[in-house]
Amino acid sequence: MTINLLNTDKFKTVSIVLKFKAPLDIKTMSERAILSKLIQKSSAKYPDEQSMINHLAHLYGAHLYSHVIKQNNAHVITLGIDVINDKYLFNEDVLKKAFQLLNEVLFSPNTQDGAFKEDLIKTEKHLFKNKYDAIKENLGQYGFYQLLKSMFEDSAMQNPSFGDINRLDLVTGEDVYSAYQNMIKNDEIHLYVVGDVNELRIERLAQEYLNLNSNKVELLPIHLKANDAPQTIVEHIETKQARINMGFKFNVVHPEASYFSFIILNQIFGGDPSSLLFTNVREKLSLAYQIHSQIDARSGMLYVLSGVNQEKRVQAIDTIIDEFNKIKNGVFEDQLLYTAKRMIINQKKESIDRPKGFVEIEFSNTFGANVSEAAWIEGINKVTKEDVIAIAQTGTLHTVYCLTSEGSE
Repeated sequence: MTINLLNTDKFKTVSIVLKFKAPLDIKTMSERAILSKLIQKSSAKYPDEQSMINHLAHLYGAHLYSHVIKQNNAHVITLGIDVINDKYLFNEDVLKKAFQLLNEVLFSPNTQDGAFKEDLIKTEKHLFKNKYDAIKENLGQYGFYQLLKSMFEDSAMQNPSFGDINRLDLVTGEDVYSAYQNMIKNDEIHLYVVGDVNELRIERLAQEYLNLNSNKVELLPIHLKANDAPQTIVEHIETKQARINMGFKFNVVHPEASYFSFIILNQIFGGDPSSLLFTNVREKLSLAYQIHSQIDARSGMLYVLSGVNQEKRVQAIDTIIDEFNKIKNGVFEDQLLYTAKRMIINQKKESIDRPKGFVEIEFSNTFGANVSEAAWIEGINKVTKEDVIAIAQTGTLHTVYCLTSEGSE
């Protein structure tokens, strides 16, 4: 297992983070999501949440966390702990105790007879069901997942990181234990440490307490549903403002010029308050209460998410498409390009200056070629207006998904 170390005295804490990467599979998403919560809350030595909290308090308020996300075409469990650096304490070895706790939760989980306890499983199921309900009640989130269901063939891409609600009901303690064994044995595992530490000591502690073998997992390509022309789907639902969600696909290759051009394109299109969507659709024409675009840069997916006036939703859709066509035709000011570059580079530098930002940027490099900070910034700076136009011309609108009240036109 490779150790990625950022040795820095910028922080008073040391962050130790493990990333477990597996192929995105609807058959295992719910089990892995439940697992991520169980290993955070208890272990064989600390069999309930309160005893775990008490132990963390003894570690000067250490923060133990775990969560699961979909990232590109992978399912990723993150397990981490933040502790105060020992140099700020007298005669303590909190760093070693942090590694010991990670060893405890990873290798001595709170199980019985080859299964996680059903009462704990039941609690986590209930909490995830609440998350599903929250998505339904949040029309912005609900509309986005309806868009994904309309765009992608693979059910894993259509659902949240915690899987499908119908599969969740069927998960047992044995299923979660099987997912745990599979994670330890088969996942691609990466360890990150951020803080003012001794590199040789980190290597020794990792070898002693986190002696994990890492595999290189094969990730399947993402498949869109085939359509000859953009599809528009209207769902009638009780809402005060229509929700318009749009999905575009672009031909992006990482880490070639198209990748950096795509990042710039998104910033110009709808990435910040200086973007075309914000200034024209929202501010000038008052068609949207809120609007922005976001991307999955490596897969070439771009999404527009907006809340618009019910009576003007058709005009809003047409205007969003018109703004995109402006980029395709090069009808945008050079200043937008310069502003986009400056904003993106500043955001990158700010991210690297935070432990979490460093970890996420380094981990993103495991999905393809490793691009250094300097090379990444150089790639952004090299993008020309012609490059932005070129990547825009590869873009196609795949789906428009609109939530609107009954009877609206």
